[in-house]
Amino acid sequence: MAISTGGIVEDWGPPRLALEEVRKQVANFAPRQSDQDYVVDIAFRSWHLNREPEFTGVQPAMVGRKQRRFIIWRSVPKGLNTAAAVRTWLASALPETTRLVREYLPQKSKSYPSEQLAAEIDGLREMLLRTD
Repeated sequence: MAISTGGIVEDWGPPRLALEEVRKQVANFAPRQSDQDYVVDIAFRSWHLNREPEFTGVQPAMVGRKQRRFIIWRSVPKGLNTAAAVRTWLASALPETTRLVREYLPQKSKSYPSEQLAAEIDGLREMLLRTD
């Protein structure tokens, strides 16, 4: 089981640097070992400073079974200027991500290992809480 990270980062300056630091920590927590790994991709969508965000909150987006990847888009709140602030926010947001992994992934015929993926997300949350 793996966790990857990506997304669209439109912030610049301290908010961008803080988010990038935390994204590296997330990517290093449980990297994909092979194409056969199932992955939860936490995709961050930060706000452009000069326009309103496309969405706020969280949005699941399934990817085909052959890719074995489940994307969860997270809208990053404004004003997170330090990595510690980003970690605190993400740790508080991950229980909802865990719930989506458990409830949204297919459970019939060639089901995703939702419980194992949810456990990885819980482990990531614990790591983020310990890092501060």
